[in-house]
Amino acid sequence: MSLAMQHPAHNKMTTLLTRSLIGLFATGFSLSALAVEAPRNVRVPALAADDNSIILVWEKPEKYDDIVDYNVYINGKLAGTASANNDATSPAKPYINKFYADDKAKFHYRITIHNFTATKLSPDTQYTFAVRAIDKDGKESADSNTVVQKTTAIPKVFNVVDFGAKGDGTTINTEAIQKAIDACTPGCKVLVPAGVFKTGAIYLKSNMTLEVAEGATLRGSERAEDYPLTGYIQYPYSTTVRPASLINALPRDPKSHQTFENIRIVGKGTIDGNGWKNKGDTTDEMGNKLPFFTPSNNTKYMNDGILAKDQVEKAVERGINVKDAYGQMRSSLITVRNVKNMFYGGFTVVNPAYHGIMNLETENVVLTGVTNKTYDANNGDGVEFANSRGAIVFNNFFDTGDDCVNFAAGTGADAIHQKPQEDAWIFNNYFREGHGMIVAGSHTGAWIQNVLAEDNVSNKTEIGLRMKSTNFMGGGARNVIFRDTAMRNTAKQAFIFTLDYTDPNAKLDYTKSDKSAQFRDIVVRDVSVEGGAGNAIESKADNKSGTYHENIVFEHVRFSNTPGTKIDGMKKATFRDVKFIDAKGMGNPWAFSDSKEIVFEGVSPQPAD
Repeated sequence: MSLAMQHPAHNKMTTLLTRSLIGLFATGFSLSALAVEAPRNVRVPALAADDNSIILVWEKPEKYDDIVDYNVYINGKLAGTASANNDATSPAKPYINKFYADDKAKFHYRITIHNFTATKLSPDTQYTFAVRAIDKDGKESADSNTVVQKTTAIPKVFNVVDFGAKGDGTTINTEAIQKAIDACTPGCKVLVPAGVFKTGAIYLKSNMTLEVAEGATLRGSERAEDYPLTGYIQYPYSTTVRPASLINALPRDPKSHQTFENIRIVGKGTIDGNGWKNKGDTTDEMGNKLPFFTPSNNTKYMNDGILAKDQVEKAVERGINVKDAYGQMRSSLITVRNVKNMFYGGFTVVNPAYHGIMNLETENVVLTGVTNKTYDANNGDGVEFANSRGAIVFNNFFDTGDDCVNFAAGTGADAIHQKPQEDAWIFNNYFREGHGMIVAGSHTGAWIQNVLAEDNVSNKTEIGLRMKSTNFMGGGARNVIFRDTAMRNTAKQAFIFTLDYTDPNAKLDYTKSDKSAQFRDIVVRDVSVEGGAGNAIESKADNKSGTYHENIVFEHVRFSNTPGTKIDGMKKATFRDVKFIDAKGMGNPWAFSDSKEIVFEGVSPQPAD
């Protein structure tokens, strides 16, 4: 291992990497400090306007260190601050407020809110928006760019009750709900009103909204036969046809190709997968009740599962071995494929038999204001994006049985023919339970790239930035910025870059790549980590192939009461202003193996020679 205090070539790389992402994301770098800079690129995300509301998001100014909030103006009049608006509209914000109220020592980096939901608007009406940044002294910037957006007309409503659906919690309403969807005309809304509406798999179509209203639960049937086995092939490499999910935007024939556009799933109700038995409610840090679904595996599902049990048992009866039945034959909650412009907003997700919200080969997906309550359902991810382009994830609450926000990009040698997973922005979320906050992999073959995660808060999530793959998966993750984030009670590593990951449910029916996966061009900046059981930073590369995790920068990162590092296989990495306070069990928190061209600048404590 080569240690140095200066490495100009690497510093130049870091600058170029950061500047290369300015077109998509703010970078926190500016040469001017003479005035409060205005926010940039204010816009309305895809489908983020309806007949009575419009949602705005924006990028922070290039220099934002002193920015504490934003004023939003509608038609030239002050409508309020982003933070106060978030208090009323985001399920994440009360938890974020509590997180900082408990930070008596002010150890943690403070996040800023950079979105705003304008409500109680008139239908079919044009509004003009501008945003101004506010600094710590109360000074206001000039206007941002102006956004002109029109609310939609009041949609035609197709109430599922009018098609024979009954919200009694026992009637299977699949046929009635599907009739409402099939009757829906472009721009319409299919409404699930108050009540408990049990259903099997339903299929959405383009240019429609599915609203699960306040007081409504759309609950999955517990019978395997209500989810067609001609569902979908989840990954391009696979030959396994999985059963349909509860909600689908997919062709009815899994071998056919169909594209969709402009689909919204919204409402203040609940979408319940009915996958597992409830082990009992827990009380969270706000005093609210959260469900605790029974954790399981392929040897215990018969005692723990509801829909999961029936689907695995029926698959085994068809001659599928129990491992593949468990790993491939459970229904996810929502699966969409080849959708351009997809909006999820406001509802609560509980108890999927498998994954939560799956977005496969999509473009322009928005997830906002969604409450994920899937802990500790096996494989109960929050939201996953695979081989997709353009995702904005903000204002969500994650309490999940697996990864919270996960990215995948194909496996093995054939992944070079697939689309990369690219261009994602994750901000203003609260991450509670979950295996990882932001997760790249384990499917990395076509590359996961151009990800900005910022202004998020985590409490009890196992890992903050989780990058996982294997040496035969190929590809990797690159051009990732993880910044302006506060983490407490991290159960495992705050940051991990590993090629030792194995999936116990995987069916390896693909050609392995002869190239090792790699994680490169990663910037971690302005992050605070308090508490943790595992190594604060852990890395494991493929030493046999000579592949390193490369060009990784940690800058202005502080750890309190965590173990130190365990870093293998890093090259051209910089640790600048990284501080360990009360590192558990060691005077020297720095431990490296098979690593080279490592730069330390202003770290505390200093590494041993």
